[in-house]
Formats: sequence, C-alpha cells, structure tokens
Amino acid sequence: MSVLNEAEIKKTKGRALHGGIIALLLIGIPFQLFPFFWMVSNSFKTSLEIIQIPPTLLPETWNFSGVVDTFAKYPLWENLWNTIVLCGGVILTQIPISAMAAFSLSKLKPKFSKTLLLFFLGTLMISSQALMFPTYIMLSDLPIIHVNLLNNYLAYILPSASWGYMIFLFKGFFDGLPNELMEAGKIDGAGAFRMFAQIIVPLSKPVFAVNILQTFMAVYNDFIMPLFVFPSDKLWTIMVRIYTAQNGSFATWNNIMVMLTVATIPILLLYFAVQKQLVQGISMTGLK
Repeated sequence: MSVLNEAEIKKTKGRALHGGIIALLLIGIPFQLFPFFWMVSNSFKTSLEIIQIPPTLLPETWNFSGVVDTFAKYPLWENLWNTIVLCGGVILTQIPISAMAAFSLSKLKPKFSKTLLLFFLGTLMISSQALMFPTYIMLSDLPIIHVNLLNNYLAYILPSASWGYMIFLFKGFFDGLPNELMEAGKIDGAGAFRMFAQIIVPLSKPVFAVNILQTFMAVYNDFIMPLFVFPSDKLWTIMVRIYTAQNGSFATWNNIMVMLTVATIPILLLYFAVQKQLVQGISMTGLK
C-alpha cells in the first residue's frame, strides 16, 4: 500500500509530494545504513585501526583473524542457540494464547469481555522492571509444586506466555473480519476452535506475521530478564554475552564489532523471510 496512488502522482501537488518523499528517503537511508556498514567494516579491522584518527571507511588490510578469534574466545554459537530457543518458545506459546484470547473477546464475546479487555490493557501500564523481583522470587520456588525454574528456559518462556499488547493487536484485526463468516461456520456445525483454526487464522496471516516478528524482536533484544533468570552463563543469550564481554577486560573492539555483526544477521534473515507478509500486515492493520 503506497502513500500516493498513480492518479495522485500525475497531479502537480502529487508529483511535488512524491518528489519530496523520494528526496527525504535518499537523504535518510544513508544515515540509517551507515551504522551497519561501519559495524561490519570494523569487524574486519584490527583494534588499533578501529580507534585510529582519522578513521578509515574500509579496512586497510582485511583482518579475518578477528572473526576467528572472537568465536574461539566466546561461545557465540551457544549464545545464539539459547536466543533462538527462547524466541521460538515464546512465539509458540504466546502467539496461540494471545490469538485465541483475542478471538474469544472479538467474536465469542463472553460475559465481562470488555472488563477482561481493560484488564489486559491495564497490564501494559505496569513496568516490567517492577515485576522482576516478584517474578524472580516466584521462579526460584514455584508455588504449589515448589520447583526452582532458574537456569531453565521455562523461567523466561512461562512469564512471557501472554502479552496484553498482542491480545490488543489481534483483537483489533479480528474485529474487522465479517461476523457473517462465523455465522456460516455455525450453520455448518463448526465449533469455536474449528472456526478459529479454519476461518480466522487463514484470513489473519498478515497480523500473525507482524506479531511474530514483533515478538521475535522483543525477545531477541531483551537483556535484563535473561540476565536475571539465567545466573549460569551456559544459558546466556547473545545480548547478555555482548554486554558481559564489553564490560570485561578481555574483549577488544574487534571482538565487540564481530559480536554485534553476528547478532544482527538473524534479525535481517527473519525480516527478509517475512517482508511481504509484514508490509501487508502493517497496511491491513492500519486500515482496520
């Protein structure tokens, strides 16, 4: 979905606005891309070349040994695996739960559905930092079963199993789907879960793509909670590893740039994989 359609671009005001947008993009895009270019370029420089004045855009000598040294010094593959497991675990639990909750509030409309929606929205007003210590205490001795979940993937996945923000986004999209589809499903004898799985989900792929990407980004970039619930470095995520390396005494600037570059690659791969659905989802959720 473009800002201007072809008919508007042909008009004088439309051409001027279109030209202004292109000019802003040509100016802004290089500023956005330059930090990534600088990061990748520094990954192949020596530590001395990175901090030299005046700086060099490209390495004077391409130093691939820095990449090898970084992977030898730090267990980055293990940290990436931990990060992907957490992202996958949260997506597999949080997306279905949030979507089904939103479906119930939007189409089934149970008793006190408006109150429940306000409750879910109210959770967005509670700072996550305020919940960290109660969450830590609860996870260290889980009520009733008295199990310590610290240093376990579940210590992060379970508290992230449902987000009020995602329920709100799903509900906003589901509200725009015709109720006649639900009526047709009821006539065919479909139950609530079958209508959700066979009618709502196929029509909601764009919003699922948007929410999956947002969930992945939130978990992937999270730093405080993984550091809090994983005292052992065996379960550290890539963000925790970068922080501890940067604040340690053994990491060079070359090591840090390599780790930042490695941390960026999965996000870019995921974005390119869901780019079409993401753009469609943003435009469709905006229309709702």
